[in-house]
Amino acid sequence: MGVLLDKINLLRPLVWLDDLSYTERLLGGGRTDWLDVAGLVALRRKAASLLRAEVTVVPAAAVAAAWIEAQPELRQAMASKPRPVLPLRVLLADPGLRGRLDELIRALRAGLPGRPLILMVPSPRCWLAEAYRAAHGAGAAFTAGVEEIDTAAVYVAEFLRSFGESGLDAVLLQEAAGAEPASAAEIAWYQPVLNIAGHYRWDLGLHLPDGSGFTGPVQNLDFVIASRPLPGCPTGVALDGKFWSGAAPPRAPAGGFLFTVVPADAVPEQVLDRLAFLRGGAD
Repeated sequence: MGVLLDKINLLRPLVWLDDLSYTERLLGGGRTDWLDVAGLVALRRKAASLLRAEVTVVPAAAVAAAWIEAQPELRQAMASKPRPVLPLRVLLADPGLRGRLDELIRALRAGLPGRPLILMVPSPRCWLAEAYRAAHGAGAAFTAGVEEIDTAAVYVAEFLRSFGESGLDAVLLQEAAGAEPASAAEIAWYQPVLNIAGHYRWDLGLHLPDGSGFTGPVQNLDFVIASRPLPGCPTGVALDGKFWSGAAPPRAPAGGFLFTVVPADAVPEQVLDRLAFLRGGAD
């Protein structure tokens, strides 16, 4: 059991905040330079102090998107052939991206000690589609089956191996709405990623934006984030927007935690009031 799950099992359940968009507007002037390591660490330290954040999240997809924009030759290489898996393979093999992300992870580990450090990456099926569209355009036609997803999982696992000594506590796989796994059998398509997380003793989680169509127990994961508790592993129940409009939050499920996205346009005083209410209700 890793640091994240140790914290979940404390008397006061963990409250996981996704404040990236809110912080960008409030503290970053409306933009985040994902390639400025020192600036990012300063920004995350300010946000953690303001919001009393209990976890530190590194969004690999945002860093990768900024890296593609800064490296036109990389995008050209990703688009050199129409094969569905090529853009992701080229992107994740890029040593510059790996090096910059490793530098950021290590800097956040040093700058925000004592908090679980989580690398958030798109799931293999999600990143496969995102990389293809980054290479060929947002409207590019894309189809991928089990074989392509399995291959993508190999590339993602090898990418994650680069951060084995970076100080991570957990990896969160982010699914795309409308393209989520429907069962544990589909999560098993990510087996290389599951293996690498086990090798480095990282907690491995999966974020299902909806999760309502998932059937059966979750298997081979340490936690899941979904709109409802799922059997099989600890669940972070995602609060809907009604909470930020004044609705009472649900109780954290047994062995689980609460997850919420801070609205980008939220009023700071209201954010602090709602977080105090949320944490008071979790005690």
